[in-house]
Amino acid sequence: MSNYADIVVIADQIKNDLRPITFELLGAATDLAKKLGVKVQAIVMGYELGDIPQTLFHYGANEVFVVDKPELAEYTTLTYRRAALAVLEAMERPPHILLCGATTIGRDLAPRIAAYFETGLTADCTELEIGDYEHKGKADPAKTGLHKDCLYAIRPSFGESLKARILGPWKNPQMATARVGTMMPNEPDNSRTGKIIPVSVNFDESDFRVSVEETVYEVSNTVDLTQAKVIVSGGFGLGSADGFDVVRDLSSAFADSAVGSSRKAVDAGWIPYAHQVGQSGKTVRPALYIALGISGAIQHRVGMSNSATIIAVNKDEDAPIFQFAHYGIVGDLYEVAPLLKERFKTAMAGDVNVAKVGG
Repeated sequence: MSNYADIVVIADQIKNDLRPITFELLGAATDLAKKLGVKVQAIVMGYELGDIPQTLFHYGANEVFVVDKPELAEYTTLTYRRAALAVLEAMERPPHILLCGATTIGRDLAPRIAAYFETGLTADCTELEIGDYEHKGKADPAKTGLHKDCLYAIRPSFGESLKARILGPWKNPQMATARVGTMMPNEPDNSRTGKIIPVSVNFDESDFRVSVEETVYEVSNTVDLTQAKVIVSGGFGLGSADGFDVVRDLSSAFADSAVGSSRKAVDAGWIPYAHQVGQSGKTVRPALYIALGISGAIQHRVGMSNSATIIAVNKDEDAPIFQFAHYGIVGDLYEVAPLLKERFKTAMAGDVNVAKVGG
């Protein structure tokens, strides 16, 4: 039995639909828990949650704390804060590590939990590790010494050119939010089960100072970038907004595909921001990423370098993207892209493995 408290993941759900970041966090928590010898616990809050606790077990949770109340049907900061703290206060001791998604909900809720516990919070992490840390500073003697099994929350810094390893081992929970698309989820195991722990919460009148009148969700006709199996992205090398026609045409060859973009193409007004991949856009991990006319600056690389297979097409043989692409084609993208489409269509018609990549 470990001397450490457990690792807690706050599930991210909208309208009782678990968001992908929840499964990614459970995957990261499972890896950390194995190193510490502790359990993975999940907290889910909402109303009429149904089978959500069982789904959390399937993806790695050992115990699920459930707060199921009508007041939590829609996310509001104060009601969800009250519910989360009710769960954490019901635990024998604060978790060793507490993880949230770097989503609209997680970025709002996590700082309020951290403030309550007067603990640190590292935002927008791309990696999480466990390690020891020896603090030699003498300004605060209580912090000096060797700290075992700390959370190393790792995030890009200095324009993604360096990785910052941030830790705060002096008080639990050690907290981080994780960027969507950077952690690997566990393979679901429908035979897994665990302990469901219902938690009651007493709301205060002050928790209802803000009410939700209407919730509007963006509707898109394309697959979400973070869930697409294949992404075809265009960059400034397209030359104009019309260049995205060839990107869309190549994307249409695959099932479950989406159109991405570099920041420079978005800044030029050629395509909406929702398609941007990179440091200030989406982080993605598709089975196949095809970059057309993208130089491969570090700001773009951080958003897609974890793709299983990367194909780059650029007429500049010295483009940085060729340094990390799995396959590179030096040539005119307007000539190469139609040829790629035909070759992929032919391959998917006759090769099972390639067909899986295309969905």
